[in-house]
Amino acid sequence: MTYFLIFHFVFSLGHCKNISFKDYSAEHSLNFIHDHGGAGEYYYVESMGSGICLIDYDNDGDLDAYFPQGAPLPGWKKDKVLENKLYRNDGTSWVDVTQNAGVGDKSYSMGCACADFDNDGDTDLYVTNFGHDVFYLNEGDGTFKDVTKELGIENKEMGASAAFFDSDNDGWLDLYVTNYVQYSTDENPECIGRMHTPDHGKTHVRSYCDPDNFFGEADKFFYNNKGIFIDRSSRSGINRVQYKGLGVVPGDVDNDGDMDIYVANDKEMNLLFINNGKGRFVEKALAMGVGYNGDGLAEAGMGVDFGDFNRDGWLDIFVTHFTGETNTLYENQGLGYFTDATMETGLGKPSIPFLAFGTKFIDLNLDGWLDIFVANGHVISNINLINKKYQHAQHNQVYMNKKNFTFEDKTYDIGGDLTQKAVSRGSAFGDIDNDGDIDYIVSNNNQSASLMYNVGDPSNNWIGLELEGVDCNRDAIGTKLTLKSKSGTQIAWINPASSYLTSNDKRIVFGIEKDNKIISLEISWFGSNTQTLINMEPNNYYKIIQNEVPKKNKYKFRQSF
Repeated sequence: MTYFLIFHFVFSLGHCKNISFKDYSAEHSLNFIHDHGGAGEYYYVESMGSGICLIDYDNDGDLDAYFPQGAPLPGWKKDKVLENKLYRNDGTSWVDVTQNAGVGDKSYSMGCACADFDNDGDTDLYVTNFGHDVFYLNEGDGTFKDVTKELGIENKEMGASAAFFDSDNDGWLDLYVTNYVQYSTDENPECIGRMHTPDHGKTHVRSYCDPDNFFGEADKFFYNNKGIFIDRSSRSGINRVQYKGLGVVPGDVDNDGDMDIYVANDKEMNLLFINNGKGRFVEKALAMGVGYNGDGLAEAGMGVDFGDFNRDGWLDIFVTHFTGETNTLYENQGLGYFTDATMETGLGKPSIPFLAFGTKFIDLNLDGWLDIFVANGHVISNINLINKKYQHAQHNQVYMNKKNFTFEDKTYDIGGDLTQKAVSRGSAFGDIDNDGDIDYIVSNNNQSASLMYNVGDPSNNWIGLELEGVDCNRDAIGTKLTLKSKSGTQIAWINPASSYLTSNDKRIVFGIEKDNKIISLEISWFGSNTQTLINMEPNNYYKIIQNEVPKKNKYKFRQSF
């Protein structure tokens, strides 16, 4: 079915000539400060959080932000209340609406995921905790209701990342939750590092333990039975392994029309669950070449994302890792296996000194090729005493796609606030000010969050898309988009789940370089029909409802400076 689009967005502002990021968190009152709840006892959970969700909770056309928070651990005596926070985006100010919205969970929270699980038009919220997870139902009036028990959700392990996706193409979003390690503050091991002294002697200093000190936990898979969740961790095949899960991303890696699942595990083999189309999975990471790196070694997997970096129509995988390891890029060969392309693409050496968490394939300069963002920060607060080469606070990195199947670390060339040092964890990406380029927010461990607007000058063209499913899930998660313009063909999939403990903007922004015309946009609605759109004008957002003539979008431009 072909529709001719005759309208366009109300302004045409945002292109990106020179990438430049500015931290507006203080100026715009996004004053979230993460507190890991520690008091010098080195409880293992302290160093791992936290994440962030970009969520338009009030359906006003711009992205708001939800921050998981820590909780007091034994010995913590600060005079303040620790609770998760929801901030409403009002443009040049962010307003704390936590109390009115009813989402101030005071558990020890790690990450979150957001999606419209009941297809009612409002985005709901799932929070992973060190302890019982929480599910908030969006009531559609700016408030949420805790419906965890009512919906059949039970996860009391150390939850990490979570992802909504439709496992069996029935139009209802299911939920995958990674669980990390078996840990209790009642049994906190005392781990010691060797400290190098100025006179070249060695002494010992207490520090955070290595994950090898703990057993892993089985992940959870909750099947959405038209608004009620059923724990199908066993039936689906998910819990047949029990590793240290941190990052998770769903996507169709074999292009067979259903969503598979990739899980990044800490110092253990990563997992790739191949879907049979009916919500049952077979683990094939080793057979498909993505369980270990190219040297056959398990790495400390943290954050993860899918993306077609080389524009061949197949999803590739990027995983972030520990200091001394490289981050790893697995290139999808399209024949049922992947190869480790880290070194040949230039992503290896620049990543070795850093400890990486949040990440995203994202087109930062709108040239039509996916770049890579990596959020860095060590887990050992006194690492510099143990190894002088490493620092606790680190700057984040941007690897620009050179369009020749290689990347280049351009962090220092971009400079500015991108190079400020912090202990970064979850990083969420989206067009926060609705100007057509990608901004991001970083949750920093035991520090203030960073609100990073892309303030580069206009240059390249773009087109933004928000999809609404009717026969498929309402968020259209899993839907495949094929965009053709003069400079070539690009493919993207609707998927807000990626990075680390985080959920991103569900809209898609295609950069099209200098192209001034969209030849066509093919939408393969997930598990449903295909639509083809033409006559789309660049530098505009379009809202596309399945099987309807698209309607004019009414996003508000949020001036960021």
